[in-house]
Amino acid sequence: MKIQFKGHQATEREVELSQQELFQLFEIMRREFKEHITYARFRNCYSPTETEKSIIDFCNSHSVDVEYDRDRVAFFSSILDNLKNPYQ
Repeated sequence: MKIQFKGHQATEREVELSQQELFQLFEIMRREFKEHITYARFRNCYSPTETEKSIIDFCNSHSVDVEYDRDRVAFFSSILDNLKNPYQ
């Protein structure tokens, strides 16, 4: 996969990511999401970010108590543990 992005320099850069690098990136995102689900505060969330709003809506649509840490973490952990990395 080739991507283009503007780095901190004025020039545009292009890099190619291997299947192994995409696999690693997917695993990083999986871990980061699990950490966010575990440690983010969803109690009395008056002004959630767009991502938090999506998480709240997703939990609500599956009758998961987003404010109860154990319920939320168990729900998403089960999903993430069963989600195959598409870059294997």
